[in-house]
Amino acid sequence: MTVKKTNNEATKAPLYINGRYVVEKQFNNKHEAGYRPYENTGKQIKVTLVKSTNGCLAEQIKTVEALGLKKIRQSRVHNDNDAIRGMIFKVKHLVVVEEVK
Repeated sequence: MTVKKTNNEATKAPLYINGRYVVEKQFNNKHEAGYRPYENTGKQIKVTLVKSTNGCLAEQIKTVEALGLKKIRQSRVHNDNDAIRGMIFKVKHLVVVEEVK
C-alpha cells in the first residue's frame, strides 16, 4: 500500500480490488474498563417450553438445552439481556416468554 503525503499529513491511497476502489474503514474495537456487553438490567423473564424439539435442527435443540429446558411445560427464569433474547429468538416457535414482576 502506498502512502501519499499532502500538507504534512500521511494518507493511505485507496485500494483497487476487482475493478473497484475500496475504502478502508477504521474501527475502534477497544472497550472501556468495566465494559459489560450483557449488563444486568434487573428485569427477569420466564421462558417455558411449549413444543417438542423432535424434528428440530441440532442447533435449536442445543439452544433449548442451553436455556435449561428439557421437558415440555418446563419453565426457567433468566435475566433479561441480549444474549438470552438472541437465544429465545432462535427458538421462538418452541417457547413462550413472560415478564416476571
